[in-house]
Amino acid sequence: MANVSSDRADRVVAAINDLARAEGTPVSVRHVCQACANALHASGVALYVIGDLGLGEPVHATNPVSERVAELQVTLGEGPAVRALADVHPVAAPDLSNRQAQRDWPIFAAQVWSMGIRATFAYPLAMGAIAVGTLEIHRVVPGGLSAAERIDALLYADVAMHLILDRVHDVPTRAEHELFASEFGMRWAGVHQAAGMVSVQLDTDLVTAFLRLRAYAFSTGRRLSAVADDVVDRKLRFVPDPTGDAGPETYP
Repeated sequence: MANVSSDRADRVVAAINDLARAEGTPVSVRHVCQACANALHASGVALYVIGDLGLGEPVHATNPVSERVAELQVTLGEGPAVRALADVHPVAAPDLSNRQAQRDWPIFAAQVWSMGIRATFAYPLAMGAIAVGTLEIHRVVPGGLSAAERIDALLYADVAMHLILDRVHDVPTRAEHELFASEFGMRWAGVHQAAGMVSVQLDTDLVTAFLRLRAYAFSTGRRLSAVADDVVDRKLRFVPDPTGDAGPETYP
């Protein structure tokens, strides 16, 4: 980021601060995402962070379609944001209908295209070779980002990373809650609760329970958050079979 002019970086910070000031609230990730969407003429922006399970989890999205895109990537374990987090390198998919996107993410590309999203761009929130999350930009028209837009995307990702590093600690604080507070974040908390319940039902660890939730959501064509809601509401229970493997899910 050393080659980026201070004026450009100042404009990015000012755009974020203006949104927070208009709300009368501390700067949070939703302000970063919305300012990024405004600046890059995006249909939506989603932000992922490394969660307690060591996986990228969505913490905010600027609209319902971007929520679905983010949730789908977590369910499938594939997509630009997943790769950007793993490779710690920006990933561009300027046309989700082309052969490269279909080869890299066959299920994700087809489903996101059906949602009306034509291009996605993911930027890791990185310190050298370590990533703490990903900022993902969604557009409804195909085409790449300009050089100026790529610089701005990096700047917004950098601001998001520093907010997370400054406010996230081992012990949850009010500042951390305010940083991630959003309707999507609250709904995602239900996924964590469901994973805990499934781990008890199957007598397994949380990572395996989370994988079972994702597998069930994928096999039934349902949103992961909807499946989690059914588990929390005790409409859906995961039952182990006598061999110890996860057996068929049942509605009690």
